[in-house]
Amino acid sequence: MTRSTDTGTQSSRWLLYRIDDNGNEVAMRRFSHREDAEAVMRDYEARGHKQAYLVREERGTPAP
Repeated sequence: MTRSTDTGTQSSRWLLYRIDDNGNEVAMRRFSHREDAEAVMRDYEARGHKQAYLVREERGTPAP
């Protein structure tokens, strides 16, 4: 079971991306914990879809 997404309490979050056949990356979900994001990624990969998935840390917006 994964913890709730979008808690907004941590400075860095983990994003689950889907990569399509053309190499386009689309953010699917945001997680507070990397382990949760990777668990969902493995679940999608186990379904046998053609797309690839990756988890990447989201960083804060740089100061102007």
